[in-house]
Amino acid sequence: MENIINMVMALKNVSIFENLPDHVLADIAEITVVESIDKGSTFINKGDLGDNMFIIKSGKAKVHDGEHSITILHENQIVGELAILAPVQRTADVTALENLTVFKINRDYFADLLAEEFDIVKGLMISLVDRIIKNNEKLKEAKLSV
Repeated sequence: MENIINMVMALKNVSIFENLPDHVLADIAEITVVESIDKGSTFINKGDLGDNMFIIKSGKAKVHDGEHSITILHENQIVGELAILAPVQRTADVTALENLTVFKINRDYFADLLAEEFDIVKGLMISLVDRIIKNNEKLKEAKLSV
């Protein structure tokens, strides 16, 4: 029980979950696996079919396409959330820059929760829209610098 309470408190710090009621967070906590990832390990590979979303709980990870660095992930940031919605190919590699602790959420288990809780769907949609807006801004900046 204490682990579930601690997990609920941790999930509240993640943008897509911050506005969810505690009972929904408890349901998410029950399907969440805590994993350790060693520094230098690539835990998401571009081109692979994804079936898990990850939340960085401690450490840093780099999202990259080969040698091209896309962004650095920090505590409470999510990666792989597209895979939680559909079986799509990963669009980039993600490598641990430090030893990581991550929360891993599997698509199949999460899909059952999505069917019951629209608030989760809404949170994911907001997260994805934010990402699209940020990517569009980066594209505009890149065009202006050319």
